[in-house]
Amino acid sequence: MKLNKICLFILACVISASCVDLNYTEQSTRDEEWTYEYFENGIKNMVFDVYAQVYNNELESNSAYFLAGATDEAQYALETGAVNNYINGGWSPANPYSNTWSKSYTAIADICMYLEKLKQTDLTDWQYNSSYDVWMQQMELFPYELRFLRAYFYFELVKTYGDVPLVTTTLTNAQANTIKRTPADEIFKFIVEELDAVIPYLPVSYMTEPGSEIGRATKIAAMALKARALLYAASPLFNKSGDNAKWVAAVEASKAILDNADTWGLKLSAYASLWGHDAFFNPELIFGIGRGESNTFEMANYPVGVENGSSGNCPSQSLVDQYEFKKTGETFGQRYPGNIDLTDGDPYEDLDPRFGLTVVKNGDMWPSNGAQKKPIEIFHGGFNSSPKYGATPTGYYLKKYVDGACVTTADNQTKRRHTWIVFRLAEVYLNYAEAVFYATGSANDNTYGMTANDAINVLRARPDIDMPRFKEDKEEWVERYERERLVELAFENHRFWDVRRWMKGDKYFKTVQVASIDGSLYLTRSTVNRVWNDKFNFYPIPQSEIKKNPNLEQNNGWE
Repeated sequence: MKLNKICLFILACVISASCVDLNYTEQSTRDEEWTYEYFENGIKNMVFDVYAQVYNNELESNSAYFLAGATDEAQYALETGAVNNYINGGWSPANPYSNTWSKSYTAIADICMYLEKLKQTDLTDWQYNSSYDVWMQQMELFPYELRFLRAYFYFELVKTYGDVPLVTTTLTNAQANTIKRTPADEIFKFIVEELDAVIPYLPVSYMTEPGSEIGRATKIAAMALKARALLYAASPLFNKSGDNAKWVAAVEASKAILDNADTWGLKLSAYASLWGHDAFFNPELIFGIGRGESNTFEMANYPVGVENGSSGNCPSQSLVDQYEFKKTGETFGQRYPGNIDLTDGDPYEDLDPRFGLTVVKNGDMWPSNGAQKKPIEIFHGGFNSSPKYGATPTGYYLKKYVDGACVTTADNQTKRRHTWIVFRLAEVYLNYAEAVFYATGSANDNTYGMTANDAINVLRARPDIDMPRFKEDKEEWVERYERERLVELAFENHRFWDVRRWMKGDKYFKTVQVASIDGSLYLTRSTVNRVWNDKFNFYPIPQSEIKKNPNLEQNNGWE
């Protein structure tokens, strides 16, 4: 019998005796006391419930959490796409179009209560159970895992809303509805201090821990969260004064991971192996969310014309323009700034290999499974193009994260495992490069033993990538770095947040280039205008929360 989850209020760490589901039946007298005296279906289930809340539905159909369509990376094919609210002005405090606030504080509420209750737990009645020793060893790690998860959810809150209430204990309703927002600097300080406190106690891997339950919080995951949090804290959105010490702290946090990566068995992998059936075991993955076998994401993003394909998140011409050519280092947009006659040679030849692993273009054989593999026709009137309803509005389809081995026909469908990347090693190299550039003022300064250019060139020197190395400095470096970060981390939900923390929404998000191909294979560029306002750097606090607690105050511009 599954134990029902303890009911919690949304706003902050609130508990109420009347909220506990005792789940009393003729067969069970389970109550709160029983819950904390039973490990397998009690304590452990509740801890794993918190892990489950990290899951954000990024790989589900029409998910607003797959944020590429709200950036210059992509456009969602259907106007009814949930993510389009971000780019058409369709969000407000009354329609905040995100459950980050409620979800994060629900998780934090769980954690606050569990941490308090775990201190009171007594499992000695089970000491003669054959699994008792394993339970006790896992119990020792649970408080550190929960504190990591609390830091994770506070990072989600601060990057989304800026100042947010900081609560670390359970509260009554009355207390919760009077709390005020805590400055973002203090939230970042709390996150870093929490992670510093748990890092010494978390294992590098769970493969050698009792139960070998991978996917839980590790020492490396905690260090990666710390490095990302410090990078955000140093960025212009949160570092208005330009405090250089914040950049130095970000450098040191990323460097601590890079210095120990070999010892931990952490290494860069082939780009194509970052997703797919076995991606969860990729040696580059630091922390990921494993999903069961499914072809939902494939149905949502296979091209129209592929059976059960819905187009979904279509890469933009703006994204394609950022890929560089191997021999010259010039970008696609620099070489082809205007319209293109696709019959006059292959304009994509010799382009960065990450392009072909991320984007499906006209003529590509896709999907890769034998049952559906055929050349993709994106020209007008083609099998996968307009005037079919829902065909790509950008001239391209998505390949990254889409498992081409999934068969989506009405009969004989196949499904595969999926992994959503939360942290991976390549991001750490990029974080280090950005931080060390701003900390030292140069992309070639070797103060920390690796220059910004060195760090990026490690990524570009991968055998399956092998792109021209970085040599730039100053403003030229910033421009190329921001392009490299976009290309490397495309469709991993970084661009949406990176542009905000850089405060460059006006530059990148107000217009997006798309393409269309006519029947004579002539590619024409066009510009799509989008709604951007600097208030979008932070989400609006849900109006429902402000009604309950006027002390919260609304973010600037959303009043």
